[in-house]
Amino acid sequence: MSCRIPALGHVFRSLIAVGLAVSLAACGGSDIAGQSALVSAASAGPLGGQVESFTPERVSADERAAVPLVRAERPQPSASIVLGQLGSEKALARAAMGQPQQIGFGRVIGELKSPQDLAKRLTWTPSSSGGLQAAMRFVSTQAAGSRLALQVTDLDPRTQLRFYGKNATVLTQVSGREVLDTIYRNLAVDPGNPLSRIYFGPYVEGDDVTLDIELPAGVSPEAVGFYVPRLSHLLASPTAELMLKIGESGSCQVDVACRSDWMSTANGVARMLYSRPDTGSSYLCTGTLLNDRASSGTPYFLTANHCIADQASASTLQTFWFYRASACGSGALSASSQTRVGGGTLLYTSTTTDTTFLRLNSTPPAGVSFNGWSSNLMTMGSDVGGVHHPKGDLQKVSLGQALSFASCAASDGSAFSCFVNVSSDAGNYLQVNWSSGVTEGGSSGSALYLTSGGNHYLVGQLRGGVSSCTNPTGSEFYGRFDVAYRAALYQWLDNASAARTPIYRFYNTATGAHFFTANSAERDYVIATYPQFKYESEAFYAYASAGTGLTAVYRFFNTKTGTHFFTANSAERDYVIATYPVFNYEGAVWYAKTAADGTNSPLFRFFNTSTGAHFYTMNQAERDYVIATYPVFNYEGTAYYAWTTR
Repeated sequence: MSCRIPALGHVFRSLIAVGLAVSLAACGGSDIAGQSALVSAASAGPLGGQVESFTPERVSADERAAVPLVRAERPQPSASIVLGQLGSEKALARAAMGQPQQIGFGRVIGELKSPQDLAKRLTWTPSSSGGLQAAMRFVSTQAAGSRLALQVTDLDPRTQLRFYGKNATVLTQVSGREVLDTIYRNLAVDPGNPLSRIYFGPYVEGDDVTLDIELPAGVSPEAVGFYVPRLSHLLASPTAELMLKIGESGSCQVDVACRSDWMSTANGVARMLYSRPDTGSSYLCTGTLLNDRASSGTPYFLTANHCIADQASASTLQTFWFYRASACGSGALSASSQTRVGGGTLLYTSTTTDTTFLRLNSTPPAGVSFNGWSSNLMTMGSDVGGVHHPKGDLQKVSLGQALSFASCAASDGSAFSCFVNVSSDAGNYLQVNWSSGVTEGGSSGSALYLTSGGNHYLVGQLRGGVSSCTNPTGSEFYGRFDVAYRAALYQWLDNASAARTPIYRFYNTATGAHFFTANSAERDYVIATYPQFKYESEAFYAYASAGTGLTAVYRFFNTKTGTHFFTANSAERDYVIATYPVFNYEGAVWYAKTAADGTNSPLFRFFNTSTGAHFYTMNQAERDYVIATYPVFNYEGTAYYAWTTR
């Protein structure tokens, strides 16, 4: 134990920024073979079996709740960039088997190659809040809609970005903090990739979109460290307010509104719009909310690996809920339909079962269902069904039977082939034939449910197949949920504890010290009140409340230096309380572990003999670099164990 307490501090801010990214590089998605850091299913003893669906009375509050639609003053755009009509070679092809439904293409904005290119086109005027405001208009001729891609190097977290179309009265607003959180989440997985710094704005209907930037009082326009190198030009409108999606699926499809026994399950199904940061192309798929054994309301979301396979793409996700017919056969969109932006955090992805498992970053709307699931071995011949968005259309339901286990593999990176009637040990997929309805492009990633006792239990997600209204008996193939569950998903779905919470980090430019908090209200207060504290987003994850096997992390405030000290050692806590009156004890601020459990990672501590400060890092490479390079830092070993994902 070290009793050399004074203050938490660190002089290597640039090193830390790199270190954070590297420390989290192993989290997020990987193939099953890459899950070496995970506890094996056998040693962890997953519970398995069935979990029922759960519909909370109301959705719990979340610091990244729905991105607000606001009415705000609209400055006159100081510049416009107009992209001409796309060439005739750009046409939407029918989605190939096992591929997502593409609905748009990326377009390069050649005039904007740096933040300076954007800055010289902006004219700033005073805003009503005492800051500065500017706007720029982008036109992609004949687009049904578009999404702006922002390349971000720096941004004040108090900045407000607003996106809106021509003649719009309601604007979609995103804070700078939300943008930074998205960028840091991407960098945690792929720190050296410029694509990790791309933030996709929300979908805006029509071919005309304006980006409005409002800076808080005292912030210079020079702090706008981003530009817009491309946009996604959508040839089909995912909201169907203009055309194309409603009624586009096959005539044999059945509205979920016609099947009251499937409505509750359908409440947990969302249509997905996402874009690829490398190309700017946009796609539609289907995904499903999953309940966990604790019915915690954590927005775990299942879809296909061939839809989303990396964190950068997951960050672009926009979800459409209750996107269904207002009544059976009405052809009209239900008034209850709602949209959420904010993307998701990639927890697991695998090509073996074509599985992607996310945690949504925005709270789903009230009334959603967190659907039940089964990790038991399927009995062939069982009744099954699926709720999905074929071609992005209103929710449909398909019914049929599970025929056999299948072994499927991609042959050239796009097409895939399957061997049917294999053993359960050899087959990672389920072969399904429909007796009512079919699947189409846009249905990818949608869940397959086992119908048992009037309840529906998720058992897989759609890879693809050959069914159609002209070939209704063609087979479809679903990645087996039970295989993905045993490989990794049990870690989240069988966790009886509350979901882990992010620990946010700030860098104090005046003292060189870092400050950590698990309290989102405190985070927002620091952002709004102390401009010398530079927000550095999520550093790691821990638990907000006590639980079995968890240890409290305590916080002190140094009234002399204005910095904080953290310890998970209760004896050290008591020594500081008794010995150092300059340290105000602030209690337990989060909970971690004092030993490795196969899912967590050590947080290392150093003592700076020159300043009397402590430095913490979860990055082993950074730890070794400090040990080798800075003898003034005494290495004190592992302070405690925390997590790099929720």
